[in-house]
Amino acid sequence: MKIRARFRPHPRGFGFAEPVEADGLTATTASVADDAGRPHDVDRVFVPPPATKGLIADDLVEVDVAIDSKGASAASLTLVERARRMLVGTIQPGPGSLVIEPDPQLGTGWIKLDERLGADPKLQVATGRQIVVLLADADDGSAFGRALVAGPHVVGSPTAIRAAAVVVALGRTAPALVPGGPEAAGLDRAEATTTHNRIVGLLAGGGRGGAAELEPAGPVPGVDAPWVERRDEPCVTVDGASSRDLDDAIAATWDGRAEAPVRVAVHIADVARAIGVGSAADRYARVAAATAYFAVGDNAPMLDPALSEGALSLLPDEDRWAVSARFAVQTDGSITDVEVEAAAVRSRARLSYEALEPWLEGDPDAIRDEAGAAAEPAEQVLTAAVEASRRLGVERDARATFEDLFADAEVAPALVDGKLTTVEAEPHAAAYRLVERLMVAANEAVASWLIARDVPALYRAHTGLAGDRLARLRAAAELADAKVPALEDPTAEAETVIAQLIAEIDRLGEEGRTADRDLLVAVATSSMARATYEPDPSAHTGLASGAYTHFTSPIRRYADLVVHRQIRSALGDEPPLHAAEDLRALAGWLDARAGGVSHLEARERTQLWDRLLDRGFLSGPEPATVTGITANGLRVRMPRLGIGGFVTAERALDLGPNQRGTLDVDEHGLTTSSGPWRVGTQVSVRFVGLDQTGRPNWRLGPPATA
Repeated sequence: MKIRARFRPHPRGFGFAEPVEADGLTATTASVADDAGRPHDVDRVFVPPPATKGLIADDLVEVDVAIDSKGASAASLTLVERARRMLVGTIQPGPGSLVIEPDPQLGTGWIKLDERLGADPKLQVATGRQIVVLLADADDGSAFGRALVAGPHVVGSPTAIRAAAVVVALGRTAPALVPGGPEAAGLDRAEATTTHNRIVGLLAGGGRGGAAELEPAGPVPGVDAPWVERRDEPCVTVDGASSRDLDDAIAATWDGRAEAPVRVAVHIADVARAIGVGSAADRYARVAAATAYFAVGDNAPMLDPALSEGALSLLPDEDRWAVSARFAVQTDGSITDVEVEAAAVRSRARLSYEALEPWLEGDPDAIRDEAGAAAEPAEQVLTAAVEASRRLGVERDARATFEDLFADAEVAPALVDGKLTTVEAEPHAAAYRLVERLMVAANEAVASWLIARDVPALYRAHTGLAGDRLARLRAAAELADAKVPALEDPTAEAETVIAQLIAEIDRLGEEGRTADRDLLVAVATSSMARATYEPDPSAHTGLASGAYTHFTSPIRRYADLVVHRQIRSALGDEPPLHAAEDLRALAGWLDARAGGVSHLEARERTQLWDRLLDRGFLSGPEPATVTGITANGLRVRMPRLGIGGFVTAERALDLGPNQRGTLDVDEHGLTTSSGPWRVGTQVSVRFVGLDQTGRPNWRLGPPATA
């Protein structure tokens, strides 16, 4: 019987074909009859090594399925559609010519190179080095490398790590792999696919993308909207010292009385005024979805750097157009008197987190150096902003969220003077938190303003707990002897469940039941749902916010640009540019595409850590938390490093090199009778090297100390 499926390679040389529905994307279960005519429900088909050759991850294939005592396997496969057009791997000498051995996440076996590419003198002397190639399809559907895109690079070098991260991560969100496709975002499929492939190629090669010099002219919503003169109002930008795209500035006033409100204005670059709807610049930004920030090399801006880092950026002493959220922060941290306006602004100073941090501790020298002649008004703005942030923090701390349960990484990989090293992950946490609170408040204020005017918009929705993880969470609460009655009530609001979980976590801690507390924390934090864009003002449970939108970064996120266009339509007394149903389709596209950028940044960071580990960064045991248990071993997380790892069952059980081991695990993966571990158990781990696919191997170290 033939079915359609998506191909998933396995590092050991075989693969799986996962059945999909008629759209070619939605996973499904296929009913397949065996030779005796008996039906079998199949959700995964084994693809033996010979049949995987020439296939690439995410290929849509037609599979002839055979059923035997071992399950479902592929008797033959035929390529239907190939979504990925870039491949990263290493050059190897093949039978008679050079081949590319793909990254294990993308393929198995060797992929042929075009004769002219294989004869490239540069590649002839680069065996074992990494390259990125443009793919084409042979007559039999197998892939081959048609043209060199990036490399050769030394495997594991920073440039190679960036290239691999780009190809693997962004390829997952190729236009053909996004539900609804680019048409849902109002894009032409062929153009979107070409733009996507161009972005992947340019970024893999270390470039900044293709946004430069694209034509921005086109229709602008609210072009005749009234604007307010605010250039005489002192405002400042606060960002990292190396930041180039400054899309927000802060103004704040307070008379110093404890009972008086703090008046805040958050000015955001008016990108919607400069980027016309449907322009070449707009279409590129809609495909890119977000600016990508790399640890290796330059960032990849969503918009032309001449605009994002120049004409639109809120640089000091430059007149700029802005869309501004104005509100009062009351003594209890509540937000009132919300107004949204188009305005002309002029930043007095560009300040950095690096300078703000000592200022908060009483040392004003760095801020005064950065502000220069504008030091006095800048400090007045900061003084009022600190009070607003303090009030917002008190109100936010009173909300029931898991925010404080997540452990922030202490160190992060970075390139410093061209050398791979580590830096403090959040060196200016207090300064960053001050600005973040004001930005969150602005996003909430704008959401309330849009709702009050019945303006459709993209809201950031977060349901709190993922429905498919509630059974595991209930099992964890029972194992920890925690009282969370809302977990048993299908009508209970997510906020109620979270509040009860936090109360139980606090109780367990107060009673000294550390192991039970750690279990509940580990399972609760891993049960959070993923935030999505929605056209309805759904609650953002992750922030315990009634309604939340992305407004503060239109230079960096396309979703924010969409919100700005809706605001400009309302300010110009025009019908909304986007109807709610249009936004619903666009939301899915942006979730996938922006999610791909986030995955890219995370993969690059993880692979840099792998290289640092291989160079001896850890000389001893590292504290870790068990986050999951399978028959094959223990999933762990090292909070100080902000990375996860896996300890195989063989290493956990300290078996010999030729022994195979498994762990006896409960149905929810919370405990094992094969050892003293359960989810939340604090252990220590040792790095023992990278495996043949470049992934780190770990073993348990000495027992963790309290």
